[in-house]
Order: sequence, then structure tokens, then C-alpha cells
Amino acid sequence: MSNTQDLVLEIKGLKTNFYTYEGIVKALDGVELFLRRGDTMGLVGETGCGKSVTARSILRLVEPPGKIDEGQILFHHINPETGEIETVDIMEMSDKEVLDTRGASIAIVFQDPATYPNPVFRIGEQIAEVIMLHQDLRTDVLDMKIEKLEDTLEDKIDPEKRGKIEEKISHYKSLYDDPPDPDDKDAKAAAQRRAISMLAMVKMPAAASVANQYPHELSGGMRQRALIAMALACNPQILICDEATTALDVTVQAQVLNLLNQLKKQIGTSIMIITHDMGVVAETCNWVNVMYAGTTAESCATQVLFKTPLHPYTAGLLTAVPKLHENKDRLPQIRGSVPNLIYPPSGCRFHPRCDYATEICKQEKPPLEEKKPGHWVACYNPLG
Repeated sequence: MSNTQDLVLEIKGLKTNFYTYEGIVKALDGVELFLRRGDTMGLVGETGCGKSVTARSILRLVEPPGKIDEGQILFHHINPETGEIETVDIMEMSDKEVLDTRGASIAIVFQDPATYPNPVFRIGEQIAEVIMLHQDLRTDVLDMKIEKLEDTLEDKIDPEKRGKIEEKISHYKSLYDDPPDPDDKDAKAAAQRRAISMLAMVKMPAAASVANQYPHELSGGMRQRALIAMALACNPQILICDEATTALDVTVQAQVLNLLNQLKKQIGTSIMIITHDMGVVAETCNWVNVMYAGTTAESCATQVLFKTPLHPYTAGLLTAVPKLHENKDRLPQIRGSVPNLIYPPSGCRFHPRCDYATEICKQEKPPLEEKKPGHWVACYNPLG
């Protein structure tokens, strides 16, 4: 699809099933997608199409009765020590390696800002915990100690005392290259200070005060900013936003989306925005993956998708969006309903609802192919 050097995430043939008493829910059936370095990619589709299951599969957060049965989740990450791009298959990682990756290299912001912050801990403590878990705080601790000592030098003190303080500052400066001390008691204070700076980075008003508050004391928009600050605390290479603005009013939603785009430029994170809102995609994403019933239907640049969709399902989604310049009594709709994924249709999962379906559509699942340069679609009878 793209050069590996350009990609940060690549999913191939991902199949995730849920083994229920009623039968096997085939939630993801060979999902194919990629995220390029520095992109904001939208993952769109109807409720129940597998967007959130895809996100949870990437982080191996699928819980029983769910199980990832097949596929590769290739993470092309930058090694911080060498600066080289290394490729790992998240499916082959040990549990510890996945825990180390989660939050540090790949972070996620979940849908409901009222649900995910722990209600019994202060906001600053929760962000600081993530930082302490994944970051080497030695530099921050030494900076803090040196800063305190340098403040005392501003006072009028006798030369002997000044000499001892300067000697201590030199000693701390010599420790920067030493291995970190896991029992350093100042690490928590350093993490708390960095937590406040993260809250300030996401434009949280009165960041130091908010860090000392509990989640219930914040509005929905402030809680969402706090979750974004927590997700970005370790400068992840990938940030997944799973319907991160759904529970917010339109004004706050616009603020959060603008914030995400600013932060992407600031820290260079690649962003995956999971949504069913085509307006959010148009405003924030430069690439789109359209999903239908657990499969990838179409993948291309945002402008191309809105101008010339190739998959009949994508075209149906776009025509169902109301437009301000059109006065219609009734919007077009896609006939039929989303299939039961315990008994999905044979062949293309969209064929029972498609006006262009032929016999092959009913019998064989269409592969995701590049029908036009930079435009992939899984359809035997693409539009245009």
C-alpha cells in the first residue's frame, strides 16, 4: 500500500470473533488498513461495523468472549536509542511487551469522558501515574533539584555556603548520564510537575488547580482534555481517539478537534479518529478508511472520498448527510439494515443492500484493491 518507511501502523487480514452462547459473532472479517506517519486518519462506518473492536484489537484489549483469531498488526516504531524504524507484530508480543507499548508508544482516548478517569483519584495523580510507569524521570528530578538550589543562590549568603551549594549543583549535573534510581522519592513530584505541564499543553485553564481536582469536579470538555493529556503524557507515536468527541456539545467538540490537530503538529503523533460523523472526518482527517460489517470497504485521501467515492456503501453514507444548500423533505437512505454478524451474508457483506450487486458479489468476498492511484476499494462493481 505504501512504503514501510512512511507507515507507522499496518493491519493485515485481522479477524476478531466473539464466542457467545448464541453463536460466533464475526466482528472483524479480514480488516485491512494502514496509518501513515504524521497522518490523521478517520475510521468511519455505521454503529456496530467494528471500528472500536479494531481499536481494541490494536492494543490487544479485546476481552473474553472476544478473541483475535487471525491477522497481523504491524507497528513500525522509531527506536528512541537508534532513531531507526523497527517493525514488530503486536500479535506476537509478550503480555509485558504489550503493557510497555500501551500508553507509551500507542495511546487511546475512549468515548465517554465521564467513565474513564478513576473517580477516586485526582486528575494530576492519574496523569502522573502514567508518566511514572512509562518514562525515565531522572532528568526531570535532577532539573527540579538543581532549580531549587539555584533559587537559593539568589539570596545573600556567605561565600562558604555559596561554594557548597555550587558544588552540589555540579554534582547533580554530573549524574545526568547515570542509570535511573527506581526508588528516587522525588520522581513522584517530578511526574506531578510534568502532569501539570501536559494539562497546560492541552489548553486546560488553571492547569495546576485542575491537577488537584477530582474528575466529578470537571465539565465534560475538561475531562476530555484531561484524558487527552493522559494519553499524550509519554509522547506516543500513535494516538487512537475512539469517538472521543461524541459526548460533547458542538462547541466543545470543535475545540477538542482543533486541539488534536495542533498537538499533532507540536509532537508529531499519528492520529486515528474513530467516528461515524463525516463532518468530523472532513474537518480533521487527511485520510479515510470506511468500514462495513467488520470489513474494510474503501481507503483513500479525504478529499478524494468526498469527491469521488468508489464503493456503493460510501456513496450511500455521503448522500445521507444533510447539506445546508439543499432543501429536501426526505434524505436518501441505504435500503435494508446492518447484517447479523453471527450469520453474515456470503460473499460481499454489503451485497444484500447494494443496487449494483451481481452474482459474484453473492459468492466471493471482494479483495481490497487499488482501483485508482492511492484509492483502494473492496468492490467488484466500483462506481465511476
